[in-house]
Formats: sequence, C-alpha cells, structure tokens
Amino acid sequence: MGKKTNITLIGMPASGKSSVGVVLAKRLGKKFVDTDIVIQEKYGKLLKELIEEHGDEGFREIEDEVNAGLDLENSIISPGGSVVYGEKAMQHLKEISVIIYLELSYTAIKSRLGDLRERGITLKEGQSLKDLYLERVPLYEKYADITVNEMKKTLAKTIDEICERLGEKPKKRRNFKSKRVHFASKDKHGKSPEQKSRTAKNIREKNFKDKSIKDNNIKDKNFKDRFSKEKSDIANNNKAKTNNIQRKNIKKYFKKNEN
Repeated sequence: MGKKTNITLIGMPASGKSSVGVVLAKRLGKKFVDTDIVIQEKYGKLLKELIEEHGDEGFREIEDEVNAGLDLENSIISPGGSVVYGEKAMQHLKEISVIIYLELSYTAIKSRLGDLRERGITLKEGQSLKDLYLERVPLYEKYADITVNEMKKTLAKTIDEICERLGEKPKKRRNFKSKRVHFASKDKHGKSPEQKSRTAKNIREKNFKDKSIKDNNIKDKNFKDRFSKEKSDIANNNKAKTNNIQRKNIKKYFKKNEN
C-alpha cells in the first residue's frame, strides 16, 4: 500500500476536529468529511434522534458500520468522539489514513461544551463528563499515530504543528512589516512645511476675500455718493429754472403795467 492520502482527526467533542479539519483541508488541498453528517444523511435523521430510537449501544453499532465502510481518498476525516469504541471502524481508519489525536484538558473540554444532548453525547447512569473523558483518553492515545496538544495554541499554530508533524511544508505567511513613515521637519513653532503652506494659503484666501468685500463696499459707497450728487444737481437745476421763470414773469408783469 502506498502513502496514505487521508487524515483522520480524533478527540473529545469540542476539541476542534471540525474547525481544524476544514482549515487543514484548505491548507493541504484535500476534501473535508464529517462522518456525523454522513450518518445523518444515510439514515435521514439527526444524531440525537438516532440515539433516542436505537439507544447508546445501537447508535455505536451504526457509527461503527458507517465509519468502517468509508471509501475515501485525499480527505480530512472528522468522526464523532465515540468512534474509538468501534474496533472495525478504527481498524479501517488506521488502514486508510494517518490518525491524529487532538488533545485537550478536561477543563478546556468542559468550558467549550454546551448542551451534551444536542451534540449527540450521552452519559451512562451515574457517569459524569469527567468519567467519560477519562474513559476515552486511553482509547484516543491507543489509536493515534500523532498526538497534537492544543492547549494555549491558536487554530493557526495547531495547523502549523500538524503540517510539520506530517512533513508538509507550512504555508508561507505574508509578512506585514510596518512601513516607516517619514515625518517632515518642523520649525521652532512646531509647524511642518505642509502646515505652514496650508496656513499661508488660508491667509491668502482670507485676504482676497476681505479685499473683495472692501472693494465692493467702496464701489457701493461711490455709487451712492454719485447718485446723491446727481440727484442734488438735478434738484438745483430744477430750482434755478423755476427761479428764472419766476423772474421772467415778474419782469413781464412790471413791463406791462408801465405801458
């Protein structure tokens, strides 16, 4: 058998198998397969409905059967946390893939988990989540080809470590170096040439505006003065004409009376 092209991620629910699997598939150019979804599609029911209908043991038989029958290549496989209870499934996954155990502490798992029933997790009578964790960890360690501890690691760092452990070249990350910004020198008043230029421009614009207003005011005043003068001249001319007419009439009167 040649090099295995599949990778299977195992671990407790909420250990990040789907999150890591999707990103890892993109990084390595592989397909992503969530076997819980495969089971739901095959039976046309949600996991919690299958558990309610068949019970814990019946569901594990279904899970074991589906995972043992997977026919995949170049895929990232993400099975449910209880897959390690099925010997046929784990033997098949060992044959077709490299198995990676995503390791997290009990405290981290507990803080991440929400409604256990919604996730398809059932506890036996009297069994606690910690009991389940302690029961499964030895099985994860037994079947793992590679163990990656996720504590205090980002998703990106977890992916990088998996790629490194697989002998894959890590994806080059773009190096966003901060560009050096050159600030213009400032004068003794703390103003840069750009600021001084803007100030000078503002002053020029203000002076031009003030001059325009002043010129307009002068023009208005000159117009008013000229209009007043013309009005006064017209009034004086009219008055002079009236006086002349009156004088002529008086002369005519006295001349007529003399005769």
